[in-house]
Amino acid sequence: MSRARIAVTTLTAVLGLVSLTSCSSSNSEDDAGKPIAKQLGQGEITQALPGQGEILRGWDPYKEKSEREGQYCKNSGPKDDSAPQGFVRAGDADYLFQGSTRNMMEVAICLFDTPENAKSAYTQWKGTEKDKEKAPTKTVGEETTLVMNPGLSSNTVHGFSRSGVVTIRVTADGMAQDTTGVEDMLTATLKRLQQVQDGKRATVTTADVAPKAEK
Repeated sequence: MSRARIAVTTLTAVLGLVSLTSCSSSNSEDDAGKPIAKQLGQGEITQALPGQGEILRGWDPYKEKSEREGQYCKNSGPKDDSAPQGFVRAGDADYLFQGSTRNMMEVAICLFDTPENAKSAYTQWKGTEKDKEKAPTKTVGEETTLVMNPGLSSNTVHGFSRSGVVTIRVTADGMAQDTTGVEDMLTATLKRLQQVQDGKRATVTTADVAPKAEK
């Protein structure tokens, strides 16, 4: 093979590698998305919470989406009603599996004034049971932690994510053996927050993000 042919072949291989690396980096950035930086209103938080037809198969909304106080966004005892530092507002939604309260799921969104206060609240919210923490399939937002069977619970998963000034928690009964559903709920909720931050309607569903989670 001539030197010219070798040079062309090498250049092609290098360009292919650069293209692949660029594509991989782009996909990674797309998965992480833009951090939530906007001070969202209560209505925008409510809209970002997934509703009927936007959640996992077999699950349905239970009661109305709710506005929450600051003490709800931290890991504290029943007598502690103080809000985490920098807390602004919060909302949550509850869901039933096949119409039964035996298996329930909840999604909560908490908004803070700065990313630093959100990070501090995220660290405190997920608790101190390091031995029960599990790495997610992929990070949702800037950081994600799964806590398996926290406290005295059984077959329960608490999933936590932070993106910019927002923290998200998904708690689910009956999912300790397969955390995919919790991760899909975290991902869909964050993407819905990104949509409302951009002034769009929140339309992302768990079905939209599930194929990516399976890769």
